[in-house]
Amino acid sequence: MSRRQQLAVALWLALLIVYVLAGVDLAPFHGDEALQIRSSVDYFTLFIEGYSAALGVRPDDPRSASSDRRLLQGSITPWTIGLAWHLAGHNSEDLPPQPGWDWALDYDTNLALGLRPAPQLLLTSRYPSALFFALSVPLLYFVAWRLGGIGAALAASALYALHPALLLNGRRALMEGPLLFFGLLTICCALMILRRGEGAGLRWWLALALSGGLALASKHSALLFLGGALGWCFLAALLQRDRQVLLAATLRCVLSAALALTIFLALSPALWPDPWGGLQRLVRVRSELVQVQVQNLQPGGVGMSLAERLDQVLTQPYLRSAMFYEVASWSEYEAITAEIEIWRGSPLSGIPVNPLTGGVLSLLTLAGFAQIGRKPEQVGLLAWLALTLVVLLLNPLPWQRYYLPLLPMTCLLAALGMTGLLGRATLWRSKVKRKT
Repeated sequence: MSRRQQLAVALWLALLIVYVLAGVDLAPFHGDEALQIRSSVDYFTLFIEGYSAALGVRPDDPRSASSDRRLLQGSITPWTIGLAWHLAGHNSEDLPPQPGWDWALDYDTNLALGLRPAPQLLLTSRYPSALFFALSVPLLYFVAWRLGGIGAALAASALYALHPALLLNGRRALMEGPLLFFGLLTICCALMILRRGEGAGLRWWLALALSGGLALASKHSALLFLGGALGWCFLAALLQRDRQVLLAATLRCVLSAALALTIFLALSPALWPDPWGGLQRLVRVRSELVQVQVQNLQPGGVGMSLAERLDQVLTQPYLRSAMFYEVASWSEYEAITAEIEIWRGSPLSGIPVNPLTGGVLSLLTLAGFAQIGRKPEQVGLLAWLALTLVVLLLNPLPWQRYYLPLLPMTCLLAALGMTGLLGRATLWRSKVKRKT
């Protein structure tokens, strides 16, 4: 790539990053943002007051909202929000009162209790996650470039940065920004290991473990990215049909997974008193939460059927509009609906969702899937995709945020399909010209 091309690519990525950051204040408010902002009190407790013991959760401790929150949430978003507040001159006393947001109460009652942050404080809290999401755009560009060249990289980065669901959740004060950044960074490390082969050295495996641990500390669903990256490396070694290479890769994958888990534990103060017992309690609390959510969504406690889950997997990438809330009653509040209308009317809300655009992009995604070659760098994409699809097919809730880990792959596949079809069309035209 010439220097002029490098400058053009840098400008392209810079424009996409600016686009992401320019619309941070447009994202309609979500109650979980207030929960994350309130959780940033942990930053002040740990880094300012130095009182780490207050954050630990023992398996036999009584259940409480704060202990469940610390187990279920990642630490990266609360800590970075706390840092942003600190740098802006605020302290823990300026945070919204406990519990941050009470989903047992309606929007108006939460508002009356002062649980919705003031606009400027909300904006300050959103920038860390939005910056993480914006910086994940070059990471997806790199992945697409390694798999399909510069054309695929340009297309994939555009689809990713302009995706309405990614923009909405990446711009909010939620866990999705860090999840996407560190998750894609983990995938990039795996691709560097494949590129260098036996010469990769331990530093890239250490980088993979570090980024994977940070991804897990961002949101637990980062297991999809870490598992995809390790599966990619393992499958590439398996395809070489060399027992010694496979054994070495397997050992490094196991050690990297163990180190990533260790880093996750080191960044999770709630698990410090008893890591194993805390993990068991985390799984139990997570399971109970899902049951409650399913019960609230549909009386009888029955989640989506298999057909509905397949429909969600196929339609979430390009055929469903951005999901602004999960609680249906939020459609009744004028403040929220007004924010949604402003978002929808803005050119900063991403690619419009309609049957034509969504249908074309869905077909391009299938075309990209169909042309995955036999090279280890491309075949390994199947390991990442398969793991994500299996987990999503087990998901009983039709909430768009759960499908966000699938979207980087669908953007990548659509770009590969687009460039692949253009390449075939160009080849066909050249053959026709030669014949004539």
